[in-house]
Amino acid sequence: MKKLFLGVLVFYVILGCSSAKRTIADNHPIHSLVSSKSYQFNAHWANPMVTQSLTSIANSGLIQPGSNISRINLAGNSNYIKLAGDRISAILPYFGERQIGGGYGTSSGIEFNGIPADYQQVFDTKSSTYSINFTIKDNTEQYFVRMMIFPSKSTTVSVSSTNRNSIRYDGEIVEIDKNL
Repeated sequence: MKKLFLGVLVFYVILGCSSAKRTIADNHPIHSLVSSKSYQFNAHWANPMVTQSLTSIANSGLIQPGSNISRINLAGNSNYIKLAGDRISAILPYFGERQIGGGYGTSSGIEFNGIPADYQQVFDTKSSTYSINFTIKDNTEQYFVRMMIFPSKSTTVSVSSTNRNSIRYDGEIVEIDKNL
């Protein structure tokens, strides 16, 4: 009798925990923010691919205090990726090597504005994270962007390009102020 009671008790505890976990995940504020497609990513750190050229720059003392060549502090640097409906725009600083030249009139950073191709938004119920992937072009480059949005709204963005080495940004997403 004792074993039967203990078995039923364990069954209800496991059942209760799993349903509570699902309810918390379904009602999390991240769902409404991401599904609204009206939010902005603000980068706090840039994590470029470390190459010999960047190491030479670091050795010459050109990296700001508090940063190193593999993790650069972006405090005071205006940057964003905005998702507003179907349009995505971005202005991000770029640290790294450009493989194919830019030429006059091209941005030194990562800039694009338009409607992305191959937009995918997937929610992982196990880790309660969103994975957003898309491809977008500007005049001279094509960017492959992957955003990982965590329940705390902290976000990691990886950008690969047809002309540059890849770079990762760490930051957070915030709701776009509709009064602006």
